[in-house]
Amino acid sequence: MSEISAGLPPLLSDWWQSLSSLLLAPESRTFWGYWLSAALIVLLWTTTSWASRKHYLKPWFTLSYWWNTSTRQEYALIVLNALLFSFLGLSNVFLIIQIAINSNAFFSSVFPAINLSDNSLVATNSAVLISIYAVILFLVDDASRYGLHRLLHSRWLWRIHRVHHSAQVLTPFTLLRLHPLEQLLYQLRLVLVHGVLTGAYFFIIGSTPELWLIFGVSGFIWLFNMAGANLRHSNIPLRYGKLEVLLISPAQHQLHHGAGGIHYNYGSVLAIWDYLFNSWHSGKHDFALPNRNMPLIKQLLLKR
Repeated sequence: MSEISAGLPPLLSDWWQSLSSLLLAPESRTFWGYWLSAALIVLLWTTTSWASRKHYLKPWFTLSYWWNTSTRQEYALIVLNALLFSFLGLSNVFLIIQIAINSNAFFSSVFPAINLSDNSLVATNSAVLISIYAVILFLVDDASRYGLHRLLHSRWLWRIHRVHHSAQVLTPFTLLRLHPLEQLLYQLRLVLVHGVLTGAYFFIIGSTPELWLIFGVSGFIWLFNMAGANLRHSNIPLRYGKLEVLLISPAQHQLHHGAGGIHYNYGSVLAIWDYLFNSWHSGKHDFALPNRNMPLIKQLLLKR
């Protein structure tokens, strides 16, 4: 892939790298390794009740499941968003660093007495501090995802988010079915959360935080992706049983995409936010996806 991008103009090279990273970069949920883990989970889930579940496998081996009006819109959005954000040159890492620097400066001016960088306990308990930071970052990141997702369902932002909910067929690529404005909002959320918390850690501890990394990815996110996150946008109604009060199952998110469940299960990983704010629903109910086909250009222009 690098050989291909090397011969392209800078903009097209960035665009190609952005597209290829969707399948090749472990930080992307659509990374090929997560597809394999999802396929293994589906096989195990199907074999536990083969007679009643084997029909769920058939669409995965048919062209019409991956190539239809709905999925073609998704592929067009993936290409469009990759091109737009490559043109804008918005780097998450750069933005996080800038926000962290400014956050550290702000905390230093408002709370000058809290800095613990000279405390010997801090130096001897770095593993504990990293663990605490990792848990706090995971919780704040997941809560902010819930909050933004719920805001996107408000009457002010719904037309932007409606692009994602207009999918008539759920495949793992539906994750990337986003209006450019929604992708921008999620990118801003990510850099704000990570930037502010990184700045706060540097202010209190006096060093840059390190995360639990597995193949360069946060340990929490790696586990979430390996545990079948790609099945959330699929036809596989995998449930977690009693654990659904803690973790959002694929079936719960599929319910959210259905016409009758659109106001439930806004959570990304944890279900506790839905439970706390009265939007939780189990995944045991069937769902019906939208059957209205709207041209993509109308969706992008936020037409009714």
